[in-house]
Amino acid sequence: MPPVIPPKFSRVDTARNSQGYHSVIGVVVDCLPKRQSNGTSFTVTFTLKDSDYESGNKHWEGLKVKYFKNDEHLLPDVKVNDVILLRQLRVRLYQGTLLGVVANTDHVAWAIFRQPEGSGSLVMPECSAGSQDLSREETAYANSLLNSATHAQTGATSSQTRKAERRAAAIEVVEKAPSIATNKRDKFCLIKGLTPGDFADLIVHVVKTWYEDDKVNLYVTDYTVNKSLFNYEDKSDDEDEGRTGDKFGYLPNNIRPSQVWRGPTGRMTLQITLWYPHSTFARENVKEDSYVSLNNVHVKSEKQYGRTEGIIHTDRIYPEKLNIHILDNEDDDPRFTELKKRKRDYWRQNKLKRGQIAEDLGKDGCSKKSTKKKKKEQKKEQPIRKEEGQTELDIIRQGNKPNPYIQAKDPAKKSRTVLDILTNSSHKISLPGGIEYRLPFQNVKYRTTIRVVDFFPPNIIDFAAPYNPDSGMLSDGDMDGDELSSSASQVRWEWRFCLLVEDATITPGQPRDQIKLYVSGAEAEFLLKLDAVDLRKNKNTLLRLREKLCILWGDLEERKNISTNDSFHLQQKSASRLPFTCCVKEYGVRCPCQTGDHHLTDSEHRGQCLGWERRFALFGTTIHED
Repeated sequence: MPPVIPPKFSRVDTARNSQGYHSVIGVVVDCLPKRQSNGTSFTVTFTLKDSDYESGNKHWEGLKVKYFKNDEHLLPDVKVNDVILLRQLRVRLYQGTLLGVVANTDHVAWAIFRQPEGSGSLVMPECSAGSQDLSREETAYANSLLNSATHAQTGATSSQTRKAERRAAAIEVVEKAPSIATNKRDKFCLIKGLTPGDFADLIVHVVKTWYEDDKVNLYVTDYTVNKSLFNYEDKSDDEDEGRTGDKFGYLPNNIRPSQVWRGPTGRMTLQITLWYPHSTFARENVKEDSYVSLNNVHVKSEKQYGRTEGIIHTDRIYPEKLNIHILDNEDDDPRFTELKKRKRDYWRQNKLKRGQIAEDLGKDGCSKKSTKKKKKEQKKEQPIRKEEGQTELDIIRQGNKPNPYIQAKDPAKKSRTVLDILTNSSHKISLPGGIEYRLPFQNVKYRTTIRVVDFFPPNIIDFAAPYNPDSGMLSDGDMDGDELSSSASQVRWEWRFCLLVEDATITPGQPRDQIKLYVSGAEAEFLLKLDAVDLRKNKNTLLRLREKLCILWGDLEERKNISTNDSFHLQQKSASRLPFTCCVKEYGVRCPCQTGDHHLTDSEHRGQCLGWERRFALFGTTIHED
């Protein structure tokens, strides 16, 4: 029977998919040599797996670890097929991907197990300075992984030897035939050199993302010009006829999202369509302003206008193989370095354009060029609506079509009303003897079309909250002053806010069923496509957040700021007229009466309570700006 994973250790797959601190033991399936980072530290990067670690088996699905130290000799000297033990490794979101990161100031103890060269020799692990002694369970588990990796490598080597012999025999026959190029050509290409029919590898900067059901469109550039690409030009708001998420012109000018093109102008941007599994990876990891490496991009001509575009299909032989990878600023590929240099040179030469974009966006991220003109047009439109007899109800009905700039997963899933969600019959349980009761909650998911009528906190600058992973399970009262001050440097930020929503279509005279949707963590990042930061110190991120939320709830923020009643329940006149479709998941949390907070409940509630409180969270939904 193979040894079980030691106590207090996590499987590599578990650590790879959850932020926090994990102790792991895994086989090194990929490793880069030690090098000096862009700063003063030295770094080594390697990938771990504890299953399916044979050569060539989806190494990208392992846990990537980046280890930094000022002293190169303090880095673990790992090689492929080694087994390494890491204690309290922090897994966090880095450049849109979950990575194990060891900062220079962190102390993550390690132990390396390596197959000895001589037969019969004992495996003696190499340990970091000051690390604790290995337990019997840890040693046994590490040795079992080491033996499995060694046997897998031996089998792979034998198989490769047989294949090499067959290839050599085939080559001997081929050499008698007319000369044929046997070397695989380097498929890397700059955008300027792409021609329809090519299969190319690209290293690019992501300008914009767009999601459509089971595919993802990336708009990418390497800052080279290809005359067959679409020509992106600067357009003032006077030239823009439509408005993002504002089809009927409900939003005041000062809160409408800007449609200024944020990427390079001219014919530098290539549209690439990703299909599964590349699309799934991109949805979860790729954000605007990311750098990515793309492999085997099929270059084609778009049918209608003949413009060049790219497609990455599902691999027919290896359907789970990924041809898209996130690049971070410390990758030392010279082609990546050249891309960043071209980007820097481009924006230096076009700094006036970049400054003009910032000026056009103004303080609130919206265009200032033609405010007076638009106000005049709005005044002209108002009497026209009255003359035509268009009522307020008519306008609401026109606006009941879901906002196309907000997209949710599972489009084939039937949409349910808020009332259906609140009264879900599956919560009713009947037992023998006529006993009936209702479950406090179920872990179920829904798809619904709603509109936002309020939000909390009342100021969006508080939508990002500080979070300390070291003390996340403790209250402030459980920590002394020294612990609080020493943990301040570990604080990170996460999205945390709540939306009050109701059905998109409301029948006059009928009650308005409403639910609170909690939005936080990774699902909030997916919704906003923004990393959480201190919004009081990062005005640009606050600006982008306001633009995103304008698409989500229209003029709600402006109405709420004007309202004298800032409670969580506003009057109906504050409701947004921009319905959208989203995914909602139901879950439960411990009721306050079960956690000692009796002052939050009354005696009648405590007598009927089953110990859980029903809640709803938004997930699988994202906002597009243009």
